[in-house]
Amino acid sequence: MADREGLLPFKLIEDDSGEALTSFSGLPLVIETCEALGLSGLVKRHVRIKQRERGYRESKYVESVIALIAAGGDCLEDIEQVRADAGLKLLLGEMPSAEAVRFFLYAFHDEELLKHRPLEGALIAEETKPLKGLWEVNRQIVLKASRGEKPKVATVDQDATVVESHKEQSKMTYLGERGYQPVINYWAEQDLILSDEFRDGNVPAGMDCLTSFLRAASCLPDSVEKLYFRSDSAAYQHKLLDVLREGVELHGRKVAVYFAISADMTEALKGKITSVSEPAWKPLRKMTEKGLIEGRKQWAEVEFIPSAASVKKDMKPDRYLAIRVRPWQGELFSDGNSYHYYAVVTNRWELDGEELLRWQRERCGSVEKVHDVVKNDLAGGVMPCGRFFANAAWWRLNCLCYNVISVMKRKALPPSFWPARMKALRFHLIGVAGKVVSHARSTFLKLTEGYRGLIPYREARSQLLVFSSA
Repeated sequence: MADREGLLPFKLIEDDSGEALTSFSGLPLVIETCEALGLSGLVKRHVRIKQRERGYRESKYVESVIALIAAGGDCLEDIEQVRADAGLKLLLGEMPSAEAVRFFLYAFHDEELLKHRPLEGALIAEETKPLKGLWEVNRQIVLKASRGEKPKVATVDQDATVVESHKEQSKMTYLGERGYQPVINYWAEQDLILSDEFRDGNVPAGMDCLTSFLRAASCLPDSVEKLYFRSDSAAYQHKLLDVLREGVELHGRKVAVYFAISADMTEALKGKITSVSEPAWKPLRKMTEKGLIEGRKQWAEVEFIPSAASVKKDMKPDRYLAIRVRPWQGELFSDGNSYHYYAVVTNRWELDGEELLRWQRERCGSVEKVHDVVKNDLAGGVMPCGRFFANAAWWRLNCLCYNVISVMKRKALPPSFWPARMKALRFHLIGVAGKVVSHARSTFLKLTEGYRGLIPYREARSQLLVFSSA
């Protein structure tokens, strides 16, 4: 027993052979996706920060952070493990240290832009110049990713999420915890984050949704002819609805916008809903593997025009769809008021009400899933410091990483990989062990014999080579 190191019959020794091994053989594919998108050139063109004369370029920092996040790191210190990988160093070059990346993020911060922060109330801070540049990088990435397909339709899902942070500089959120509440606009058909807006935790989700949406729309390619917009009740604002009814300017032309937004349950609206006759209510069925099944929800058409709405004479009023949910054991409280009521406002009349409500609810499986991925699968859920704009840059880099991974899946990998979460990608691709060999002025990445992902890996590199020249 004395000479045993552990329960299994092996001993640990330090490898002194000089061979360059790597635990992240699939990570170069992520960086090749960055190269195919022209990320390095975009960062060089749009992101300028103050650095020491001798240091890494901005593009190297951005690519290194993306590599860190894709590899599974969720804090700056984790880059040291990726940086120490000898094989990866030969494949990707030297990476900056955690301390260097920290100062890179600090360069996005400008305390002067926060001096007008009110002691009471909320403020959406104007972005610093480097942060605006990083937004332009993401916009160009979106355009490059969708250029070849020339999409005609874009469904934009808007939603805010809470990111908890116990830094004393962060503000209190509506959940009673300190943190931030960023908003993203997500392009459902292309699986791309169009734009993000980092906000203090005390900024309401519904604050200036219109500007956020218009900024996202400006990221769409000029091939888009029809635009859809979905959101929760945070976007139930008549100023926003007025613009959506009129359509928006997209590359110098007017594009129609078709929306479906959860409505605030005002007393006037609830009064209209509760006055709907019983025969008008229809089952709101749920889609399952076995098909459509009935549950506790029902829906009905409601004639309603809010007092604050501005409906023009030549414009059809919005369509309101009501939902009522019977509580569990509702039969015990059959006083007629036991239902929970919800409503959706839309300008789409061509769909059956049940179909439209299911379409509007799809945003929960799209944009809310994206928030989950950015915060939990990537590193957006852990803020690196207490400086607001440095954290904003970190969040934007996570959104940029999401887009790079999405492009890699859709442009380079087989369709079976498209719905894969990061856990699966890291297990099957990114976290595969390999050996890097240099011979006759060439570099080779050797993977274990019989690795079933070798052929998809090689084909993915070829696909990215083709995509880069498109």
